Amino acid sequence: MSKIFKVMHLVGLFMVGCGAYFYLLTDMANEINGMLLVASLIGIGLLIMAPYPVALVFDWAQKQPQSQVKQESDHKTE
Repeated sequence: MSKIFKVMHLVGLFMVGCGAYFYLLTDMANEINGMLLVASLIGIGLLIMAPYPVALVFDWAQKQPQSQVKQESDHKTE
């Protein structure tokens, strides 16, 4: 499952990079169609990238030993 999110994250990074390239290094952003392309690439790229850090936190939490989690919750209640 994490591999799917990692691939999506890389695709999102590529899309954001392409959008930034078109915005900064070409004259496409001066036209309406170029503005739409740049905004779509950056926006959709950021949306595609968003779930990966959440998946990393879930993977990290599942790998934690139960005894460590139990001890931490006991220390918080004291």
